[in-house]
Amino acid sequence: MTVNNQAPHSAALNRIVLSGLAFAILTADAMAQGTLAPVQSTLQTLVTALTGPIATSLAILAVIACGFLAWSGRLTWGIAGSVIFGIVLVFGSAQIVQFFQSAVGK
Repeated sequence: MTVNNQAPHSAALNRIVLSGLAFAILTADAMAQGTLAPVQSTLQTLVTALTGPIATSLAILAVIACGFLAWSGRLTWGIAGSVIFGIVLVFGSAQIVQFFQSAVGK
């Protein structure tokens, strides 16, 4: 009997991500036939919302929380590193994707 150490939500998330990747790979030719302007504008609006004022406010709150943890002597390098790495990923996501696109010649 095997034990699944993953949380139920992570297994569902894995299935959703894999389904999305399969959908994107298998329908690439079909999507090239029509216009994707509505989908592109919707996704761009979502990216702008998640990396704009909402993400800025959340990043500020995370740094404030780190400040309070440091103030009380409970801040560890792991927590500080996680907050910094998360902020870098959220706000640097566009540059990270552009780097990989240029690396493969797109």
